[in-house]
Amino acid sequence: MFNIKKRLRKDKKKAPDDHLEGPSQALSPPHPPSPPPSIPDPGITPIPDGRRLRTPLGLLTSEPTSGLSQRPRSRSADRRGDPLGLTIIHEPKSPPHCDLIFVHGLGGTSRATWAKGRDPDYCWPQEWLPVEPGIGGARILSFGYNANFAAAGPAPITGIADFARDLLYAMKYAKGEDLEELELGQRPIVFVLHSMGGLVAKQAYILGKDDPSYSDMISSVRAMMFLATPHRGSNLAEVLNRILAASIFNHSPKLYVAELKNGSRTIEALNDQFRHIAPRLKILSFFETLPTYVGPKKTMVVEKGSATMGYPNEISKSMNADHHTVCKFDNKENSDYISVRNALKTLITDVCLKGVGSVKAPAQAQEWKEHLQHLLGACENHQDDFEFFRKRWTTGTCDWILSHTIFKQWATDQEESPVMLWLHALPGSGKSILSSFVINHLLEESFCVYYFFRFGDQSKRSLSNCLKSTVYQIAEKVPNFRYALTDMSSSSKTLEKADPKIIWDKIFVGILFKLMLPITMYWIIDAVDESDHPQLLVEMMQGVAKSTASIKILLVSRQNDDLISTFDRLSILVPSVFLPVEDTKRDIRTCVEKEVQYMRASKKFKSMVIERMVAAAHGNFLWASLTLVEVMRCNTQEDLDETLEAMPSGMDQLYRRMESNIISKTTDRPQDQRLGHTILTWATCSRRPLALNELTQALQPEFSIVLDPQFTIGRVCGQFVTVDASNRLVMVHQTARDHIMTTDSVLAVDATEGHKKLFTKCLSVIEGQVHRRGTNLQSDDQGFVRYAVTSWAYHFNLTSVDTDEPLLRLGSFLDGNTVLAWIVSLAQLNQLKVLVYSSKIMTLYVRRKRSQYGSTNPILHRLQELDLVESWATDFLKILGKFGPTLLVNPSTIYQLIPPFCPRSSMIYQLFKRRSPYPPPLQVHGLTQDVWDDSLAKISLGPKTQTVAVVCSASQFAVVTGVGGINLYDSTTFDLQRTLSHKERVCAISFSSCSNLLATYGFRTTKVWSVGTGNLLHQVSNPLGSRAFTITFTADNTKLVIGSNDRLIRVANLANANPTWSTLHEGLLKEDTTIDRPVHNMPWRMAFNSDASCVAVAYRGSPLCLWSLAPPKLIRRCKRSQDYAGNAWTVVDQVIWHPQSEELIGLYMGGHVFRWNPWEDTQQELQAYGSILALSSNGKFFAIGDSNGTIKLYNFHHFVLIYQLSCENLINDICFSPDSRRLYDLRGQFCNIWEPNALVRADESVEHESDVVSEAASNRTAAVSEAVAQVRDQITAIGVQFSGKHQALGNESGTVSLIDATEGSQSPFQLCRSDVCLSITHLDWSSDGNYLASAELTGKVAVRRVQLETDRRDSTATPIFEVKIPVSPEGIEQILLDKEADRLLVKNGPTVTVWSSIQEPDVDDNAGTTILLPDTKWIQHPKDSELLLAFRPGHVQTYRWDDLAEVSTLDIQKPLFRAVTHDSPKIDQLSLIDHVVRIGSISANASGSHLLIDTVKATTTGQEHSTSILPTSALNSPARGSSVTPTLLPATIQRLIEIPLGLLPKQRIIFLNKDHWMCSWRVGANPATEKVQKYYFLPKDWLNVEYLKLCALLADGRFLIPNNGELAVIRSATMSHW
Repeated sequence: MFNIKKRLRKDKKKAPDDHLEGPSQALSPPHPPSPPPSIPDPGITPIPDGRRLRTPLGLLTSEPTSGLSQRPRSRSADRRGDPLGLTIIHEPKSPPHCDLIFVHGLGGTSRATWAKGRDPDYCWPQEWLPVEPGIGGARILSFGYNANFAAAGPAPITGIADFARDLLYAMKYAKGEDLEELELGQRPIVFVLHSMGGLVAKQAYILGKDDPSYSDMISSVRAMMFLATPHRGSNLAEVLNRILAASIFNHSPKLYVAELKNGSRTIEALNDQFRHIAPRLKILSFFETLPTYVGPKKTMVVEKGSATMGYPNEISKSMNADHHTVCKFDNKENSDYISVRNALKTLITDVCLKGVGSVKAPAQAQEWKEHLQHLLGACENHQDDFEFFRKRWTTGTCDWILSHTIFKQWATDQEESPVMLWLHALPGSGKSILSSFVINHLLEESFCVYYFFRFGDQSKRSLSNCLKSTVYQIAEKVPNFRYALTDMSSSSKTLEKADPKIIWDKIFVGILFKLMLPITMYWIIDAVDESDHPQLLVEMMQGVAKSTASIKILLVSRQNDDLISTFDRLSILVPSVFLPVEDTKRDIRTCVEKEVQYMRASKKFKSMVIERMVAAAHGNFLWASLTLVEVMRCNTQEDLDETLEAMPSGMDQLYRRMESNIISKTTDRPQDQRLGHTILTWATCSRRPLALNELTQALQPEFSIVLDPQFTIGRVCGQFVTVDASNRLVMVHQTARDHIMTTDSVLAVDATEGHKKLFTKCLSVIEGQVHRRGTNLQSDDQGFVRYAVTSWAYHFNLTSVDTDEPLLRLGSFLDGNTVLAWIVSLAQLNQLKVLVYSSKIMTLYVRRKRSQYGSTNPILHRLQELDLVESWATDFLKILGKFGPTLLVNPSTIYQLIPPFCPRSSMIYQLFKRRSPYPPPLQVHGLTQDVWDDSLAKISLGPKTQTVAVVCSASQFAVVTGVGGINLYDSTTFDLQRTLSHKERVCAISFSSCSNLLATYGFRTTKVWSVGTGNLLHQVSNPLGSRAFTITFTADNTKLVIGSNDRLIRVANLANANPTWSTLHEGLLKEDTTIDRPVHNMPWRMAFNSDASCVAVAYRGSPLCLWSLAPPKLIRRCKRSQDYAGNAWTVVDQVIWHPQSEELIGLYMGGHVFRWNPWEDTQQELQAYGSILALSSNGKFFAIGDSNGTIKLYNFHHFVLIYQLSCENLINDICFSPDSRRLYDLRGQFCNIWEPNALVRADESVEHESDVVSEAASNRTAAVSEAVAQVRDQITAIGVQFSGKHQALGNESGTVSLIDATEGSQSPFQLCRSDVCLSITHLDWSSDGNYLASAELTGKVAVRRVQLETDRRDSTATPIFEVKIPVSPEGIEQILLDKEADRLLVKNGPTVTVWSSIQEPDVDDNAGTTILLPDTKWIQHPKDSELLLAFRPGHVQTYRWDDLAEVSTLDIQKPLFRAVTHDSPKIDQLSLIDHVVRIGSISANASGSHLLIDTVKATTTGQEHSTSILPTSALNSPARGSSVTPTLLPATIQRLIEIPLGLLPKQRIIFLNKDHWMCSWRVGANPATEKVQKYYFLPKDWLNVEYLKLCALLADGRFLIPNNGELAVIRSATMSHW
């Protein structure tokens, strides 16, 4: 004890320099003299009462003398201020690709541990790593925990496991500065760990992997770097605890220090558990080699044996440092720092780019793969082609390229090295094998993605598929990229059918090129010349020059003039080099030598063979490989000499020789020759390579079963055809295919004849196999059937129009039920998109055929078949658009349930009419539509609603109303999802790019909403008097940008807790001088480009101007190409940026459309007389609406009209859907959704795209398709006679009509008309059908005597009672006419009035009896005509008709909801039910014995229904306080019900389910044994909310529903049998 005190007295006189971590802090060596008295003693710590506390035990030591040791500790010298928990010390500008987490050791802190001299400038994780290439893209965090073993007072019971739990908690719940989530686990995690921090991290990993709360996050930990971690403990730990126990400063031994001693149970258990899971991680262990001062002596704190674990996957490295300096460095040139930095760079590269399996758990990997499949569609297996060519590589070949100067110059990772390498060679020179060699080399050394274009596989000629495959491969390796794609897939429509330019711009330019990657990425694309758009591919590559990520591209192809000129242009923008493959003799020699070594001949003869073959090959690998086959078959030297002498030198001659050999071998076997020709036809003409089992099926029944397909192919096709690694039939080379299709031998394949043959075969297979119901198309033996189902249109497109055979064959196919079976097959295969492709092909064929008929004899024309094909082409599109979702779930509906909803002149309806029994199973009457229309839906927003604007996102669209409301609808079902209330008039609106946010700009505030929840996320106060013309989100959705009428651009940062508008460049838009005179210009239209870097501004008194925002300057004014009205410019009424180019499209005042490229100052105009303009998101189309309500659709590229839709009502707004397939417009109170065929066909990225698209483009003179949308007055009320014949209809113009619902051919006839053209709101019949009551929007209520005559024109409706009442704010909610038509009830808001003796001539209009009874639903008593029933939640009351005197009140004993859901308040008492529940509807069955009650409860997510059945007899109890108990439906049945419709005989409840199928279920049955019966469905364009409110079910099962101003009557034969 004395010695310790003596040492303490000495330590007081010493000048400290830095704290040590670990046991080395316990004692210190001698120090220089203490500082002068005027300098505070650093060994003294201030305490709150002004005294100073000495730092105990000399926990300060000096460091080796250096320049840094003399630096003053100007900042953060007191390390106690270093934060605890997990904090970010570096956040990269772009999204991070991984997370680095630093964890300090014993006695350390989150900052000082890593800083030499505790100087923040030397905190290398914070100051140096962020600027290191490949590391700066990582987010860097530091974890601090209370490991201050020198703290006074009692020791907390804290061990390594407690610190580990703190680390886990911090990783999961820590927040950023603005309380944003850190989202650890969403990207790879790398730990950097000093001393005890390594044990803490190991323990955290062990605990977290088995804890469901942390396991997903811990699965992202990929590597650990240990810096002098005592994995086996340290002898100094026990010494340190003894010193602490003996301390006079009340220092207590620490549990975590005790756990550090050699052989402790904690460390042994930790090592035992960690060794089992360590192989999952990359582990680097650095150990100290210099002793550390411990008191006056130096000793090794952590020996090498303890600092390394000895695992097979562990890499260890010594450092020239002691335990203190192993984690601190003097400068960036320090060799130890360089070692750590380089190791970190490698670790980051490995964990970020070595595949998804190492980053995500299997379930998460499957999840993101599903996201990518949704976004991109199914991607072909890119590895098959690589393996195919790699297996053909010969050891020792191709390695010359690695030492080639040009290749090395390209491959090097230097800033000045070229980005692009074009490797070109002649056909057959082994380019693809060379590509596979380079790919294999790069895969072993770095990060490589690749794609092989294949001439024999149509899908692998697609540029879109190439880009999608590249995206998929990058997403596998780059987590950041994967997360961005996952976000895109959840908020965007699929890119499966997007054209290459859109994929390139959205994914590569928009996402990938903005990421920072820690390593260079190599792209290898082989056979570019075999792509369907080779020039476009090369041109798009210029965007790589703008990439933040380092990308190198190798393109391999033949050389042709088009590619040469394209590469020449590209090399100006992107550093490029060219490498011609000219000398391949060495590789050919190696290949020949390898084969010839197996020849049974002398060495001299083998050498002669090798030399002759190499010389004759002329650098052609293909020639050498094909020739070798014949050479190796030789048995004698004479055969060999003869073969070599006869072998032709060129490929064409070689192919002719191969032909001759096949023909000579099959001359005596005509069957073999025909088989060989058929196989060659499939190999050259198939849409994709056939698998061998598919080929076997395709050859039957013309050829018997082939026992050994591969052997047979070689025998009858020679070397022309081969079988690849996936057992698919392919031509040996494209040149072989070209030869077979141009030769004049018996083996020649004529392309058009070949496709005709395959087209016919496909239809025959469909007719023979698919037509048999119950066929499982997914089974292996149905492979060729799947090919036929999806490919017949491809072959039909490539047949000749000079013959009628294909037309007649297709006509036969379309004229029977087989076409419906084919559609069923497509639905089963989830390939309904083939309908669009087939429609496009059929339409193009009809155009070609009609053109060909122009020069032939009209008597020979097959016009009937041509009309049939053209009509089915239209039907295919409409069937997909209107019934696609139903077909996917229930494919068989195409036979009986879909045709009745189709127009009478459609081919599918005509086929149904001919083939169905009579009466048909389903009939739809009352509709006059004979042809397809382009309407998908018509949504009413209410009779008093003014629609203002419509905008679309991927999954929703929003309609803005004049009162500041925003209705959000589902873009698939068109259901109203929620209504947002801005509470101000909205003048600008925009979805974010991910569609999860919606911004609305009002007069006083801007609001940002969550689209998913409807919650208000941000509210920004607007500048007084400012009105936004446009509003947009920035690309990362963190900021809002607006352009307003005060000539200012403003930005609001949504990352701030309380965002505000800040002005961007005050001088912008302030140019007050026009071309010819000074004016004060005020903007009135604005538009931002896609990245908000430029803005186009239209003025009332000046031309359209283009401004750059960065730097702020005026770029150009828009002048017209010719003067109009004496001006060189015209006021622009609307302007939009093209999404894929730098052009703008706009409307001049007066209606002319113009297209302007401001950078080149070129302009094109179109006289269109438009008043409103919209541009599709893919930039292919624009639409204008004119003052007559007509929509005209134009092709943007050609500026030609392609479609016109005539509709009478004026257009308020118009926009395209994000997938450019639909148009939305606002007219009055309605939002219309249109799906024109022109857009649907254009949306389909067809296979054999280059052929189809080029033909479509050349056919610019084709007639413009026109459609007429008939506008009818919408039905607003239906008076239903439950068991009667006539139904009354009231519409929005005040007309009341009658229709005979029993006669399918009857049309409604007008009965009467209101004096004012306002809606009829309610209708009700008397029981005998002789009187009809009506209520109008104006408050006029009338009862009329209806006299029907044989001639309907003589029918009359004589008023017997009329009254005008003041309409309440809620409006008239109900009218009831008693059975004898002598009394009338009107519910007007909360009041209920009854007029009696209304048929008396002197009845007083104002003599009605009125009571106040809100929130009630009224019906006539089914059994007593003198009584009324009033229902409200929890009660049913009985009243007398005559005077509304209450007869009884009954409590509804059982709550109308079985259970309260989690999102609604709990209801304990019936008195509280009224506040959240209302009665939706009440109906009685035909006998009046039971009532069906629909009760509706409002929830946070919408409405919840509960359906119950109440016997009428239960209402007879007169005593007050009595109760009734309704029967609730079983929960399993209730969950299915969307709209209850009624009770029919046999106690069957009829309802529309959630999918709007008409269903029934027998009340009282066991739902487990008696299932719900489904009859038919309602098409999605019928699912208008207003229509569904009015629908009704009649006693015989007929269903009434309005549809576009007409009443549809649906009768199911099955339902009619009840």
